[in-house]
Formats: sequence, C-alpha cells, structure tokens
Amino acid sequence: MAQKRPVAVDKRRKRIYTIRRIIVFVCALVCCVLAVFSTMGAMRAWPRPGSGNGNATPSQSAAKQSVTQPTSFVERQQVPVFNHAIQEQRNKEAQRARWSNPTGKQPNLSQYSNLSVDVSLAKQEVYVKSNGKTIYTMIASTGMDDVTPHGTYTISARGDHFYNASEGMGADYWVQFYGPYLFHSVPTGTNSGEYMEEEGNKLGQPASHGCVRLTVADAEWFYNQIPEGTPVTIA
Repeated sequence: MAQKRPVAVDKRRKRIYTIRRIIVFVCALVCCVLAVFSTMGAMRAWPRPGSGNGNATPSQSAAKQSVTQPTSFVERQQVPVFNHAIQEQRNKEAQRARWSNPTGKQPNLSQYSNLSVDVSLAKQEVYVKSNGKTIYTMIASTGMDDVTPHGTYTISARGDHFYNASEGMGADYWVQFYGPYLFHSVPTGTNSGEYMEEEGNKLGQPASHGCVRLTVADAEWFYNQIPEGTPVTIA
C-alpha cells in the first residue's frame, strides 16, 4: 500500500510555489516599468524641428519650408496694404487739422492798438497788424479767377453762421468787410459745424466765390477779436 504524504509537506510546497509566482510577477512588472522610463527618456533626447540644434534632416527642412513659405508670403503681401491704410488715415487727419486748427499762436488783440488787416492774393494769406507790424498770419483762400475785390475796406458787421442756398454751402463766424464779401470759416452745409472736407482741403489756394476763407479756429478768433471799423486792404 502507498504511503500518504504528510499534510504539512503539501502545504509547504504550495506556499513555495505561490511565492515563486509572486516573485516572477514582480520581476516582470519591474521590467515593464523600466522599459517605459527608458522609452520616455529616449523621446526627450530625440531632436525636434525648431529646437535650434541644427540636426534636422533635409526632408524635415524641406517640409518646414513648405509650411512656412506660404505664411510668410501672405504676411509680406498684407503689411503694405495695412501700412497704406494707416498712412491714408494719417493724411486725412493732417488735412483736417490744417483747415480746422489755428495757423499759429493767436494773440489777444485787446492788448494791441492801431489794428489793420492785409490780404495777400498772391500768397493766400491774411496778416493782422498793429501799428503796421504783423502780429498774426493766417492761411486763407480768396476768390477763384481773381473775383475777390481789390482795395481798402472796413470791418462793418458779423454773425455766427449763414447759408447760401444758391451756392449750396454756408460758413461759420463770418465778418463783413464789403457788401456780400466776408471773412469766414471753410464752407459748411446747411447747419453750423457741418464742414465740407473737400472745400477745407483747398485752403491755401483760390477757391471761394469772392469771400476770404480761414481755418475754423482762425475764423472764430477773428470773429471774436477784430473790432468793427478796422481797415482791410486787399491786394
């Protein structure tokens, strides 16, 4: 009859077998973890496009150029258009400032005596003088085809706005020197302050129907400060 193994021996063998399986599993797991870390380290060390190490292959360089060239081409085409728009806007602002702002530093005429006004048709300028000495010069526009009357006249009346329906324009800050002939701002529409940019841009050259146009700021200053009875000479 076969002899039975002791129960204690069987239990010991099962325990050893279980321990071996655990050791094998742990070793396999450690190997997997090490392999993952090794792969990650290799990926970090591998050169990337644009890293600046100069090791890109010819195919990588060609691919990069094929991607960046169209973008660069578009940017180079857009920049001139953008700059042109900015410059055009700046030009408009400069032109508007030219016919809306004072020509220079405006004096307080109450501090001067023996005032007179000279209008130069050749230079398209108006000179405010004290005792024959120019104290302020204004850019102006006189009549087209030399229709502004030549001679010596006198400041006689003034008003804040007028509109001439037959001409389709008016002006602000008018000061009369002879009949229908006035000093006034660059032309407006029907209402005060509706300045016509096209007409304003003509300031400095003959452009009116006979009146003497001034910048908006100069016309307001002239309206507020020039006394009635001041002589005006146009030549």
